[in-house]
Amino acid sequence: MKKKIKVEKPKFLEELEIIEDIYSEIEKDETIRNKVIQDISISDIQGIRISLDGCVFKNVDFYECDFSKIDLLDVVFENCDLSNISFNDSSIYRVEFKNCKLIGSRFEDCVIKNVTFDNVLGKYINFSFSKFKGVEIKECNLDSSVFQEIINEGILLENNELKNSNFHKAKLNGVDFRTCNIEEIEVGINEVSGAIFNMEQALELTKLMKIIIK
Repeated sequence: MKKKIKVEKPKFLEELEIIEDIYSEIEKDETIRNKVIQDISISDIQGIRISLDGCVFKNVDFYECDFSKIDLLDVVFENCDLSNISFNDSSIYRVEFKNCKLIGSRFEDCVIKNVTFDNVLGKYINFSFSKFKGVEIKECNLDSSVFQEIINEGILLENNELKNSNFHKAKLNGVDFRTCNIEEIEVGINEVSGAIFNMEQALELTKLMKIIIK
């Protein structure tokens, strides 16, 4: 029997400090710990390596930021706009993205462990070459997303839009797609080995084998 995937939640101190000026915090120390940042816009954070530990972002819009090589530990983003932000080559551990926009965001070459994407608008999001371990994706619109050559060590999918998404060379053994829209996904025969589909989806996937059903 396949071991059930368990996704750990972020862990926080009982009291987090609310701050208004994140730029001053970064100037003092590129690691921001145990803070709440809410109801602001953050822009033009680039060229520095940042670590976030035990932080909550609520109603925050990010513009022209580059978070490549960021370390995220025990972080929640709620009602945030992170569209077109790069998280490439980052470590993302016990993080939640709730009701966020991640349109065109990039998570390439990341380690993504114990992470939840909940009700995310993430069309064109790119996870290429990343390692997934205990990742839950539910009620999300990830149309035209890219999961190329991801390493799958535990992915939970529930009620997601995945139309036109690319799973080229992604090993999907054990991934359950039955509640998701996978219309016109790009995937090969080897990639779907061991994945779980409903009858309608399975018929759609016969196109990969160039089978004619009459």
